[in-house]
Amino acid sequence: MDDTRFVMRQIVLSPEQRRQRHEWILDRVRGRAPVPVGVVHPVDRLSILGALAAARAGVITPVLIGPRARIEAAAREAGADIAPFEMIDTEHSHAAADRAVELARAGAVRALMKGKLHTDELMGAAVRRDTGIRTARRMSHVFVLDVPNYPRPLLLTDAAINVMPTLEQKRDIVQNAIDLA
Repeated sequence: MDDTRFVMRQIVLSPEQRRQRHEWILDRVRGRAPVPVGVVHPVDRLSILGALAAARAGVITPVLIGPRARIEAAAREAGADIAPFEMIDTEHSHAAADRAVELARAGAVRALMKGKLHTDELMGAAVRRDTGIRTARRMSHVFVLDVPNYPRPLLLTDAAINVMPTLEQKRDIVQNAIDLA
């Protein structure tokens, strides 16, 4: 019997190494035009700050979609200037999700960023048969994780949307992750 032992090496990255890793990722998209992104229902401090950080990095051009008064209140709380960005006023989170998907279908935004709304609200609008953004491929998602003890970004696909995928669905899930990477 083989007595091979597996040893996991602990890798601890310094804050500077983590910053360099993030810069490495950003370097891959620098020089490209920022992607117009529909930020859906950004009515809290973190949603606003996340969208603005991505805009400052030159990665996205946010289109803020949701109740104007609540978005502006969140921006004030965050101490953030949202004046340079387009804002589309909607009544509530469901309307924000519907409008964002409509903009994606029309090509006005190329991606959607979830703000402070339930995932099922955004996904419900996205997967709706007649008005959603379905394609021929199975929809899936990918988390890009910065794991402190792992030497590079980690992509984790489909931890929630496709609970028991078929082999054909797995093919689509893997292709979606490859396309993202």
